[in-house]
Amino acid sequence: MTEEPRFGSFNPEVEYRRRPGVYAVIFDERGRFASAKSLKTFFLPGGGIEEGESREEALAREVREECACEVEIGKFLGSAIQYFTGKEGVHWEFHCSYFAAEFGAPLDNQPEHELLWLELSEDDKLAFDVHRWGVSQYSVRYGER
Repeated sequence: MTEEPRFGSFNPEVEYRRRPGVYAVIFDERGRFASAKSLKTFFLPGGGIEEGESREEALAREVREECACEVEIGKFLGSAIQYFTGKEGVHWEFHCSYFAAEFGAPLDNQPEHELLWLELSEDDKLAFDVHRWGVSQYSVRYGER
């Protein structure tokens, strides 16, 4: 079994809170990938996994909340870890899983975030290195879009 890639700086002298999350890597026909914009920050669609949820259940729920549409979940792309310190000084160990996906039917709810399509060359807009890694895993598996 291969160890998950790790991003950020791990400090053995601090206590980390573990946060499991799951994210969709969705490309459109023009080769752009979907991002969810919150204020000035860009993320991949997805988020935290709640107690008792599978990764797929959490991803479907998060995409419905964030983007106001269903999601068709495809192949698992991989997992990686990001270490970071939040605004409140909390140290996080962010365990991220990624799936290739497609948007499904739109829903009636208001999306929590603005959906923006980014070019591959704009992946540096994503808030975390681990999300850029997730996008790259799609390209590794399926080739350039």
